[in-house]
Amino acid sequence: MFNKLFLWSFIAFVAVLACSEINLETSIYKEDKNSLEIIFPQWQTEQPWLYFYWTPGIVKWKQDPSEEEEPAVPTLGFMQ
Repeated sequence: MFNKLFLWSFIAFVAVLACSEINLETSIYKEDKNSLEIIFPQWQTEQPWLYFYWTPGIVKWKQDPSEEEEPAVPTLGFMQ
């Protein structure tokens, strides 16, 4: 009985990961650059059912509201 429960929970876990968008960033030299982001389901990234973000010292279970970017103001090349 326990074997079947373990097997089906493992299959469900693999299915959830297969339907998720997984963003993994790693760095050998800077610990701050390491991060893992899981968004489930991958076709609904604006309002996901499950969101997980990890970086050393920070764990988030909810996605931050997307901030609307201000339109870029065109500049002339010689004024920079």
